[in-house]
Amino acid sequence: MALLACGPAVSLRRSRTLRREIIPGRIWSFEQSQGILYVIVPVRMTVVRLDAGGLLAYAPVAPTSECVRLMQELIQDYGEVKYIILPTVSGIEHKVFAGPFARRFATAQVFVAPHQWSFPLNLPLSWLGLPRSRTQPLPDASAETPFGQEFDYAILGPINLNVGAFEEVVFFIAPVRRCW
Repeated sequence: MALLACGPAVSLRRSRTLRREIIPGRIWSFEQSQGILYVIVPVRMTVVRLDAGGLLAYAPVAPTSECVRLMQELIQDYGEVKYIILPTVSGIEHKVFAGPFARRFATAQVFVAPHQWSFPLNLPLSWLGLPRSRTQPLPDASAETPFGQEFDYAILGPINLNVGAFEEVVFFIAPVRRCW
């Protein structure tokens, strides 16, 4: 897959991934630039170390070789990617890479925002590259998830856009949320 940036095609293999440690040993951001034609936007994935070991990846980015290498460094220190969260139903910047990211980290459970849809045809998630056996919608209550002790979330929407719904899921790390 190639993206156009300032005219010429730019291969995703050459797209730079920047990893930043937000909270030492606990939270990291992975940032990439994506774009088409003359529109380039920054896109961010957040990775959180789980208390019981392993990692949760929120809003996956392109699993380029650099991104995977940076993830592997965290995996060596903190354990496998256990959960991948697709927090949007309409945000193509994450949706397009959720399937490839999930295939790259093949033992992770994938949770998606409810009310998923695609345009121009509404296709099943497995046709969009998400693994059928490991993908499920986020339940209404975070306590119903295997990571419910560490995270709470709010589902914003759905808001009818006529072609489909707008919906986003925002996650709160339980200890941080209690500090507000």
